[in-house]
Amino acid sequence: MLSRVADALFWMSRYLERAEQIARLLDVSFHQELDLYALASGEEEVNDVMEILQTQLPATARSTHHGLTFDLDNPNSIMTCVNKARNNARGIRGTINTAMWRELNKLYWQLRDFDFSTRALDSPHDFYGAVAEGSHLFQGVCEATLVHDEGWHFIQLGKYVERAEKTLRILDVKHERRYTNGSAADLPMVHLHWAGVLKSCLAYEAYQRLYISRVEPERVIEFLLLHEQFPRSVRFSLESGAHALEALEGRPAQRGDARADRILGKVISDLRFAELDALLADGLHHYLQRLLESCWQTSAAIHEQYALG
Repeated sequence: MLSRVADALFWMSRYLERAEQIARLLDVSFHQELDLYALASGEEEVNDVMEILQTQLPATARSTHHGLTFDLDNPNSIMTCVNKARNNARGIRGTINTAMWRELNKLYWQLRDFDFSTRALDSPHDFYGAVAEGSHLFQGVCEATLVHDEGWHFIQLGKYVERAEKTLRILDVKHERRYTNGSAADLPMVHLHWAGVLKSCLAYEAYQRLYISRVEPERVIEFLLLHEQFPRSVRFSLESGAHALEALEGRPAQRGDARADRILGKVISDLRFAELDALLADGLHHYLQRLLESCWQTSAAIHEQYALG
């Protein structure tokens, strides 16, 4: 496969996954602000979103939500990510199928619709929901209609690298700002904040099925970091990314010492045998930062190995 095509598939998938994650973060932040209206300004929730996305908006921005949703000058806005995903797909129309292009193009024009986007300024829930739905439809079409060849594996690789990185960023920021055992009076706020963490990762219902009890920070961290079967946990995402990489590289005897494969292998081995109590005692922030660094190194190694742009 040409490196140009592989690059477009990888980033098409990664940008769409990023747009979905940004939409979910903003949707949860919007509802948290409503829930906390009588108790707090909601500024902390907005600051968390910007820190998770590692972005700063200019003082002239109309609002944080507007800047992270519509601003095409902001590389971390939803519209920028969807636009980049569509541009990558348009450049390889001969590689992706008609159904994939239709879903991505339909999402783009839906978000560009003037009436639809105008309504989002006052009540953005439908807008953010459309981004998530469009992403899920696109992923479903890929799964059901695309030959699971090299191109499909590059799509999976981009999706899971992005997903693992964003879940790690959410856990790191929320743990640093919100982790507390607290007093009895603090428990409702702790529950609200950590329920928001789960919802940001589309994990609230899955968590509730496993733990039929109050939302507890330690269990949330363990679920999103170490669970082997939940498709948005860090462990599941990195293992899925490793499977895609293995499929691209061939049998173990043929893979040699591919750097990306080695980095992912070490991280996954660590996650499989990690114990949350030990991680918390040693300092979770430093552990999450090491995992993030490994994700960045993996992405860089993939670009180098396959000559991606």
